[in-house]
Amino acid sequence: MENAEEKKVNVTFTKVMEVGLYIIGIIFLLIGFNYYSNDLECGSYGVFDFDEKKYVGGDAYNYIISASRSAAVMIKSLIWIVLGSCSIIIGRTFSKR
Repeated sequence: MENAEEKKVNVTFTKVMEVGLYIIGIIFLLIGFNYYSNDLECGSYGVFDFDEKKYVGGDAYNYIISASRSAAVMIKSLIWIVLGSCSIIIGRTFSKR
């Protein structure tokens, strides 16, 4: 056992930041895709069979409210996805130093 070499792990601030940003990026991407996939309640025929919720008495008003809600959910999930992608890109730039 005289020739046993000690293995050292070189942990630096940039390596910790890189791994941390990758993990945060993956979490943000998962949150964004989860919001996006839970937007509409679909019918028995799949995503093209939209079950409209009844908010008010008129059908046109219900479609307007559903469209506004869907747009808000889509933008919210897009923000999470952009944050996750930016976090991964910034983590990648830490690895190039």
